[in-house]
Amino acid sequence: MNTKSHFLDLTVSSGQVEEAIKAVFHAILFHRTTGKYSYSSPQSGTFSVGTVGFEDVDCSTLQCTYVRCSSPELDESLSQQVEGFTSSLCQQGGPSHSGKVSLEFYEKKKSRWLLPPEAVNWEVWHLQLSLVEPMSDEEWQEHQQKLSEHLSETVLYICEVINRPDYLPRNPTFDNLPNVFDVRFSNVQPYLHRVTYELGTETVAGTVRKLIRNTFAY
Repeated sequence: MNTKSHFLDLTVSSGQVEEAIKAVFHAILFHRTTGKYSYSSPQSGTFSVGTVGFEDVDCSTLQCTYVRCSSPELDESLSQQVEGFTSSLCQQGGPSHSGKVSLEFYEKKKSRWLLPPEAVNWEVWHLQLSLVEPMSDEEWQEHQQKLSEHLSETVLYICEVINRPDYLPRNPTFDNLPNVFDVRFSNVQPYLHRVTYELGTETVAGTVRKLIRNTFAY
């Protein structure tokens, strides 16, 4: 399976890191979440799909409003997953630090012998964050304006990419449902996903160059 990789970048202040990540990742998750599947019977491949509610979120540190699934459980799960990256990045200090946080969608595939199922990524969204700390009110206003415009462009790009007819996991049977979807939540069913991160000063362009270099190294 070829993993689809997408690269995004934002420049934020330390106090905006968590909300910036959630604004972007919730926009992605909104399109990678379904209603709960209800099978007519465990043996049947026939099922119905519930609805997914949505809500607008007004950011307190960003000049933007984003849409997310109406699921406090999903929001709490995402918050917990990005918390480590947020605190680690902000503890670096200084105006020129950066880090990459990634939202990975995967399936659980059967492994050989008696090994546990293998998590195989089918889509990854990489978000490179660079920290800045505006020194004056004028710099802050300019930063907020640029960030708001960049966030809007980023969300539009996400919608454009997700609406392409690319790979999605097949609708699973009843027994295979937990290998495709995260079934922990009471009212929504996102595709299996996880958040990973790394700290450093590598840019998005540098990440793309490394990916190309690694691809042709085999």
